[in-house]
Amino acid sequence: MPTKKGERYYICESYRVPKLDDKGLPLKDGDGKIVYKNKIKWTPSSKIKKLAEIELAKYEEDKDRGRIGLDRKHTSWQDIKRKYLTYSQSFKAKTSLALDKQVFHNIEEFYPVISSINDLNIAFAEKFLNWLKENKHNAEATCKRKATTLKNIGTKLIEWNITQTNPLQKLKIKNVLKEREIKYWQKVEDIKKVIDLTTGVWRTINYIGFFIGARISEILNIKWSDIDFINSKIRIQSSGTFRTKSRKFRIIIMPEKLKEYLSALKKERAQNNKIKIDNIVVYTDGTIPTMSSASSYLRKRYKQIGFKGYHAHCLRHTFATHYLKVHKDIYGLSKILGHHSVVVTEQYYGHLMPNYFDSTMQHFNPFIEHL
Repeated sequence: MPTKKGERYYICESYRVPKLDDKGLPLKDGDGKIVYKNKIKWTPSSKIKKLAEIELAKYEEDKDRGRIGLDRKHTSWQDIKRKYLTYSQSFKAKTSLALDKQVFHNIEEFYPVISSINDLNIAFAEKFLNWLKENKHNAEATCKRKATTLKNIGTKLIEWNITQTNPLQKLKIKNVLKEREIKYWQKVEDIKKVIDLTTGVWRTINYIGFFIGARISEILNIKWSDIDFINSKIRIQSSGTFRTKSRKFRIIIMPEKLKEYLSALKKERAQNNKIKIDNIVVYTDGTIPTMSSASSYLRKRYKQIGFKGYHAHCLRHTFATHYLKVHKDIYGLSKILGHHSVVVTEQYYGHLMPNYFDSTMQHFNPFIEHL
């Protein structure tokens, strides 16, 4: 029954919050467990008793739905955390999942007494992001990614029918347009040296990386079923537990030289009865290298053959820089690399073509037919 105070009815909500010590931190008992206290919240309802009873019934229904695991509007911080990370684990790449976990950890470190979605607002987010920069020394780009994660959490709250509006919708995210420093093989003879001095799965990884610029994680998950030899195309897509960084698939035209290499590799692979899986990158005993082992080995191997400081991602940078210098199509490059925006491509490689547009303007003439 809603309680009347003055002219309006109120709904009484009881919940637990941590007790705080003199420093504002959660108070703990002798066993190290947080001590909680009961708190009552009076929520204004209607001036009409019948409408107030309807609102109370809806509130009770939401609580009941929560008890049996359904979505509800009155959701604790731990409920949000559990639900969002479950979503991330199902639909995001491992790197994105790791970032989401870090964001939740940072929030709880910044504000240990956070208990409900009511704590999420613009003021809280701005103080949190400033704390990340000043106390955790996060770079601007890292703060931007974490701010984006905060907004995404708010968006999911709407999709899950927990809130009607995104409390962080108007959070301003600072653009970071700083050019990235990249390391890549500039000389053709160095690229050939890398190919000639690696064998087996490592040569295959280098070949694919140099020719289509795929990420090492993507290369390790390419399957023969993703290769269309007739139309010379390679499909990069999520499969099994692997998720592409953008969570989208893309199709890349396969260069003839790479097609020749993969065709020969497929014929050679058919003679090995130990290989039962469809992956292209696989050891002769039928097992596949992990992301960490592949990255670690390649870094060491590059150093052994004279390229100290080089790593697997340098294959991607090498493809991108050489492609851009020849074709000068940064939008096309962005699509091949699978970037979610051409802005990302410009941050990495835009400085490689600063005079291209100026040189084309010299020959521009609208009075001449262009075929």
